[in-house]
Amino acid sequence: MSDEDFRLDNPMLVRWEFASEERLEKRNQIYRQLIEGDSAEEFLFKSIEEVRPSRALEVGCGAGTMAQRVRDELGTEVVAVDSSERMVELTRQRGIEAYVADVAELPFGEAEFDCVFAGWVLYHVLDRDRAISECARVLEPGGRLATATLADENMSDLWDFLGSPRERSLSFSSSNGAEQLERHFARVEAREAEGVVVFPTPEEMRQFVAANMTRAHLAAVVPAFEEPVKVRTHHTIFVAEKAA
Repeated sequence: MSDEDFRLDNPMLVRWEFASEERLEKRNQIYRQLIEGDSAEEFLFKSIEEVRPSRALEVGCGAGTMAQRVRDELGTEVVAVDSSERMVELTRQRGIEAYVADVAELPFGEAEFDCVFAGWVLYHVLDRDRAISECARVLEPGGRLATATLADENMSDLWDFLGSPRERSLSFSSSNGAEQLERHFARVEAREAEGVVVFPTPEEMRQFVAANMTRAHLAAVVPAFEEPVKVRTHHTIFVAEKAA
């Protein structure tokens, strides 16, 4: 397979990866257990909490964890969409109104929401400009889009440790996300979340790598180690405000 096959916005790869929840849930579980420092998920939640939305849309809801938290902790009416039927099913099981939909063609009218949030989604989308435009369209004037993404160098220490260094350029990342958002929003702010994932044992590292979307094959080469291995993380939460 070519490098293009493993791009995170390859529709076939995205469809395969999110047809079920096991790998997504496994890597999220391990990440949450082992992260030290800034929690990017907390940064994303705080960026939603700041505006106390009455009606919010989550784009790319996954299993519905953040949608449920926003509903339960903020009292917000939350609607969610995802391209995966399985993820929509899981989100509905949490009591969230959810639909199978393409972010580049949202099934909602203009100005239906006062907040849209999208966690680690836009680098999976081929037509990002249209997707961002759709997020802006369904927001009311002055509404907020909160979207989280990765830096290109996020967790590169892990791949260096495994003897397979990687240089990548995400289609929507810490370095290029702002300029894409600025075409559709009046103000864009970047909030950096940097931390360290500490792998205490080879087995925990092996499980995490095995659940990786594009480099799962490297689980087989995780070496023995006695001292914990520290891996730097870098996420960015973009907060974009629609013109009033």
